[in-house]
Amino acid sequence: MAEQAGSTSVFTYHANPCVDEVRPYVPGPTAAMISERYGLPLDQLVKLSSNEAPLGASPKVRAALHQIADSDGLHRYPSPTAPELRKAIGKLLGVPPDQILPGAGSTDTWPLIVRAYSLPGEEVLAVEPSMTSYAEVAVLSERTPSILTMEFPFDVTAREVIERVTPQTRVIFLCSPNNTTSRLIAPAIIEEIANGAPDAIVVVDEHYIETADDYRAVTAVNLLPRTSNVLVTRSFSKLYGLAGIRVGYAVGPEAVISTLMKFKAKWNISLVADVAARAALEDQEHLERNVAVTREGRAYFEKALRQMSGIELVPEAQGCFVLFRVLSRPAAEVVEQLFQRGIMVRGDLLEGYIRLSVGTPEQNEQFVSALEAAM
Repeated sequence: MAEQAGSTSVFTYHANPCVDEVRPYVPGPTAAMISERYGLPLDQLVKLSSNEAPLGASPKVRAALHQIADSDGLHRYPSPTAPELRKAIGKLLGVPPDQILPGAGSTDTWPLIVRAYSLPGEEVLAVEPSMTSYAEVAVLSERTPSILTMEFPFDVTAREVIERVTPQTRVIFLCSPNNTTSRLIAPAIIEEIANGAPDAIVVVDEHYIETADDYRAVTAVNLLPRTSNVLVTRSFSKLYGLAGIRVGYAVGPEAVISTLMKFKAKWNISLVADVAARAALEDQEHLERNVAVTREGRAYFEKALRQMSGIELVPEAQGCFVLFRVLSRPAAEVVEQLFQRGIMVRGDLLEGYIRLSVGTPEQNEQFVSALEAAM
């Protein structure tokens, strides 16, 4: 044993075996990869694969980042509690700052929730197809993932979720609008699940909520005053256009947020992330422009795809993307032909399906032309 401990094999010998159970996240190919693979100019590629804001970040964010870069503050530690950011988010949502937990994106807040509100061996329930990150968090936290698999058209019902709940279920992840299906889970259904699973924390991931029709009315944040076991996580990565900066937050009961604050890393929000997020919140007009372009593009895609023969569209998309399958050919072949034409989409998230992010009007038209040629 002493010999093993003194050798490089100690990393293998003492590695936590839970990592062997993780389904690794496989990102889509980068623009550079597609450019090199097919000999296409990088600036001519149309990237509709990552659910990113079609108009990018607010000019106010860019100005704020320039200002912080020119300041003398980058060598100073940020506040460990990000009080100004919490105030800004609370003002947006109409909740006290003490109900806000800032994080380095939702992938920072999800593990905190699992660790804080479950013990090793207890269950984390997730609905799929959706983000595989939920099950990954469960496994790496040494919890037991419980997966409820939905079939086309991917309606999430309270009855099916509640039926999967056991006395060991401690956390339930719901994504609304759902990645990968773009389906919204109605607040009434979320509330029914919360009431039907009173011993579990219901985490509603609202990465894409701003693109839902009348999103202020359908957000699960509205459930917080009348439920005791709901948490909502959100991100600045999507419609606020800050994916490269990594900032998000959870919102829930004050006592719950207080507990989660003890679990988070002390300085999980960088000075740059704090400044960028607050600048983004100050420019709600830019957010609404991104939202408008996204909704218009989503409607354009849905109309175009319905008019094509041999395509089945997942209905009622509410995210910044649509999901469809080609009935006459393998999806992988269609994706390959789109790549050859410089159009980047995801065809590896759900067998037989293609996920398509909304871009600018010009990019959306390029996709439709490329798909018609590929078909």
